[in-house]
Amino acid sequence: MKKTILASASLLALAAGLTACNVHDNTINATANIPNATLNVTPDADVQSVMPAQSVPLTVTVQNVTLVEPSATPPAGHESDAGDLEFHLDDESTPPLLVTAQTMVEVPIPPDTKAGPHKIICRVHKHDGTPTDTMFEVDITVKVSVSSNGDGGVTVDATVTVEAGTVPADAATAN
Repeated sequence: MKKTILASASLLALAAGLTACNVHDNTINATANIPNATLNVTPDADVQSVMPAQSVPLTVTVQNVTLVEPSATPPAGHESDAGDLEFHLDDESTPPLLVTAQTMVEVPIPPDTKAGPHKIICRVHKHDGTPTDTMFEVDITVKVSVSSNGDGGVTVDATVTVEAGTVPADAATAN
């Protein structure tokens, strides 16, 4: 009986230990750090009147990061601080607008970008593609161009998407 109680207690302790060591609920840190990395992004043009399909010129200042193009090999001794710059519009869930190791860049704004406030996000990524905590945001305003054509009419420079379907009669005859 003493052996049965001792065996039961051992099994209970083992089961409690296995339950406490549930490795399936662990999360992985999705970002990495390059020690003492800093990043500053300065616009080189008016960012309050950006047009869809226009590129925004930016100057990037990076410290304590060895910038290396994604397709290149980091220089010897800089494997741990090698990285590149990834640019996104508004959030990082969409594909990047630009990935580069250059510090004078032209970030393309997609042609279907809606008018209004937006932000360009620049983040340092380690050379293996892992995002770091080092990032900078630049606020921009996308505008739609409207101008007078001189004869009392108005010209609108905008992207228009037409879906297949019936065109209203008044739209077909509008000037």
